[in-house]
Amino acid sequence: MRLMIVCLAGALAGAALIGSPAQARETPQAAAAPTARQLELTRRYIDLTMTDQFENAIRQLIVDQASLDPDTRDLPAEDRRFLVDLAAELTTDMIPQMIEAMVPVYASAFTEAELEALLGFYDTEMGRTIIEKTMVALPEATRATMTVMPQLMNKMAARVCEHYGCEPGELEALQREMRGQIAAAPPPK
Repeated sequence: MRLMIVCLAGALAGAALIGSPAQARETPQAAAAPTARQLELTRRYIDLTMTDQFENAIRQLIVDQASLDPDTRDLPAEDRRFLVDLAAELTTDMIPQMIEAMVPVYASAFTEAELEALLGFYDTEMGRTIIEKTMVALPEATRATMTVMPQLMNKMAARVCEHYGCEPGELEALQREMRGQIAAAPPPK
């Protein structure tokens, strides 16, 4: 199950690289259907930013998660390889459909002028280098951010117990259970 979640997370990470909510501030055109020109510019923008390294980054995220997930880590190596390969293959096979679904969303969020500016940057040597380095760094950046997840789970469990009231020992049990769900990093000290 966690392996499938990481596949989705990888795809979402790629979507986040294409643009962030801060970049897609509300514009007068955002409420209207995108123009043909916005759709065309958005496809070009996505083509520039979705490199071959994106598929490699997703595969690395899946491999990393499989090595951390007790459900897959304890499988025989052949079965684990099959599942990792299958998850990577199916996820990367879906990328074109994911991209096509994203095009109208980004085309509506950005004005033509903003899309032209994005293309003007990403179609330069510097822009291409930045995207390539971002893709290379993605798996390690994901691992780094996962190190704070145990803290998040501990705080969430404490708030749940505060809200619902826990019996003695239930908070610690809930924290252990929630930390076990992420399996990416040891609990904080």
